[in-house]
Amino acid sequence: MLWVAVTTPALLLTVMLIVDGSAKLECAEQADTYAAEAARAAVIAVGPRPAGGTVDARAAVAAADAYLASTGATGTVTVTGPATVAVTVRVSVVGPISGAAFTATRTATAQLLVGVSTGQAP
Repeated sequence: MLWVAVTTPALLLTVMLIVDGSAKLECAEQADTYAAEAARAAVIAVGPRPAGGTVDARAAVAAADAYLASTGATGTVTVTGPATVAVTVRVSVVGPISGAAFTATRTATAQLLVGVSTGQAP
């Protein structure tokens, strides 16, 4: 009987750590996915431009913001250069057993397609 009284709390603690640890890992994976997809949305919104064309930074930021709004995640979209967008996303979840809040922040960068009009000639 003593063995059961000692091991039961230890086993319950182990299960809690495994389940809540999985929630924390999933939170980080979601943040990474959302950041990458928002950066991709910015690239798709701008699309390829002919050589010497300009990139519509507002369209890129609006597309990434719209994607983030659809996921419910919070984040910032920054045009970091003439052809680069960086998206930083913050996702929070609550541990299903402990109720502890887990937050993950991830950043993804996408290169906008500028100056691409045809493939290489053989």
